[in-house]
Amino acid sequence: MFNLRQLEIFRAVMVAGSITSAGKHLQMSQPAVTKAVRRMEDLVGFALFRRSNGRVQPTPEALNLFREVEKVFHTVGVVEKYARDLKESQSGVLTLACTPTLSCSFLTEAIASFRRDRPRVRIWLQITKTKEVMELAASGQIDLGLIYAPAEHLAVSVYPLFETQLVCVMSPDHPLARKAAIQPDDLHKEPIITNVRNEPIHDLLGAAFGKIDLDRQVMIGTNSTITACSLVMKGSGVAIVEPMGVSEIFPTAVLKPFLPAVSVTPRVVQARNVAPSRITRAFLEVLEQAVSRYLEKR
Repeated sequence: MFNLRQLEIFRAVMVAGSITSAGKHLQMSQPAVTKAVRRMEDLVGFALFRRSNGRVQPTPEALNLFREVEKVFHTVGVVEKYARDLKESQSGVLTLACTPTLSCSFLTEAIASFRRDRPRVRIWLQITKTKEVMELAASGQIDLGLIYAPAEHLAVSVYPLFETQLVCVMSPDHPLARKAAIQPDDLHKEPIITNVRNEPIHDLLGAAFGKIDLDRQVMIGTNSTITACSLVMKGSGVAIVEPMGVSEIFPTAVLKPFLPAVSVTPRVVQARNVAPSRITRAFLEVLEQAVSRYLEKR
């Protein structure tokens, strides 16, 4: 029945109390405002105003209608503000997924920094396995994902963040804690805790051990770096894991380089054929800054 412009004219007349003042506010001529009001009266089938001494008095019906029109303009104001916030990446929802270890390092710093500047943005972070992160990205259920292991999917774009190396994690009182670096020969009598079979990092580590049978020395296999390090701190062995988040969660653990070096690369993944939102692009910038700070501290 009405369009938003007609409601705006009606509201201006109600607030101003005269056709002339409403016209000035709307930058319309008096005849144009009068014509618009009469058009609205024709549409509703009753008088909206009574004219007296150059001013207009709203009818009881107009007063009732005005209350509903105010609700409309309140909603319009909310929508306009939300649109401005979206433009400035100040509102909306950001959905993320990552593997457990990556959730405890530069990612949490990036999220905290992002939220400080954008407190109205809601963030959903799902912690899961590499395979599921890739599936969530491929199906467009997340804006961004973070993984460690090499992974490919036709529907997913993968961007490396930086390269790091596996480390040996041990308790502070372990005899190997005095060494500068750990090699496979140093571990021949040690129970090793590391990734389970069929995990990409397990295969990389097996190649680094060369002729030494890694599987014979792995006493505990797990797909969780956090679990592996927790077992280390309880005296169950030495872990060979990705370094991300270990020092943050286990501040007393000793981390030593493992040689020959086994490189791993944290990666950002996202749906290949879906354009990232403004919020996603803004978060990527903050994430890259957090990564830079992390690398400076290493």
